[in-house]
Amino acid sequence: MKSSAWKLKDVLLIAICAVVFGVIYLGCTYAGGILYGLLTPFGMASLGYELFYGIYFMAGAFGVYVMRKPGAGLIAELLAAVLECLYGNYFGPIIILSGLVQGLGFELIVALKGYKKFDRATMMQGAVICSVLTLGYNLVISGYNQIALPVLALMLAVRIVSAVVFDGLVTPLLADGLVKAGVLKGYAVAKDADADLED
Repeated sequence: MKSSAWKLKDVLLIAICAVVFGVIYLGCTYAGGILYGLLTPFGMASLGYELFYGIYFMAGAFGVYVMRKPGAGLIAELLAAVLECLYGNYFGPIIILSGLVQGLGFELIVALKGYKKFDRATMMQGAVICSVLTLGYNLVISGYNQIALPVLALMLAVRIVSAVVFDGLVTPLLADGLVKAGVLKGYAVAKDADADLED
């Protein structure tokens, strides 16, 4: 495992990540609410937020992929949820608990791999784990247990696709782009990229 010691630059990156993604999450919540309303006449309102779930997981995915330290994904996702709440999310403080569950998905997969593998396959696996964990959470907390099984299956499928696209593909591409631009110099993702070039 790489050094697990946190430095000031790690704290700053997590803070910036939380601020940026907190704003993005708030926008997704309102966009999801609009889509929820548009789908209501067709009896598919439950799908309103599903397209955005991959975006909701991005702070955790970004924290894990860039920092590659224990707790990075969990803390990034949790702080983004706290800030989203403070920005004015209409669901209230319950989203902080959602952030905790979302951050666990990526934290679990990289922990199982000893914080040594951060490739696209690992990120996609994390996306699937996040999707399943959060749906389980929704079943208990959000009343999704009242939704018909075929609709739940469709919701999970859409959530997984969204997560794989945004967290398994877009997030690594974004981080790799920032590495090439020199923005993430000194972070584990940049060091690993340099090591790959040397190989």
